[in-house]
Amino acid sequence: MLASKWMLLGLCIAAGVILTPSPAFAGPRKVDVQLNDRGFSPNNVLAVLDQPIEMHVVNTGHRDHQFSIPYYRIYSRDLPPGAATDIKFSPWSTGRFEMMSDPSGTNKPEFRGQFIVAGNPS
Repeated sequence: MLASKWMLLGLCIAAGVILTPSPAFAGPRKVDVQLNDRGFSPNNVLAVLDQPIEMHVVNTGHRDHQFSIPYYRIYSRDLPPGAATDIKFSPWSTGRFEMMSDPSGTNKPEFRGQFIVAGNPS
């Protein structure tokens, strides 16, 4: 009887290990980014090299704003108050990259933030 309890416990532990998602198969990192009239919230977005990230960007301000990460050639359309956009990609370089809002398209950002990509810990 004791041996079968240990066997059952072992099977449960093994099943837990097998059914626990590994980072390679975990879903994309999801981040909500708000644009308001003073900047981004959060002002720094963290990502992992070669791992998918999904950013849901919402303009919660009273003016048009825009979201871009020029290094990755990500440029949203101008977002009027209340508008949103979804950005999905896998960063291919580590480092700190500028996020900005430049609704005028003149490369004179109204505010900036940082998109930070760390190396894959595997």
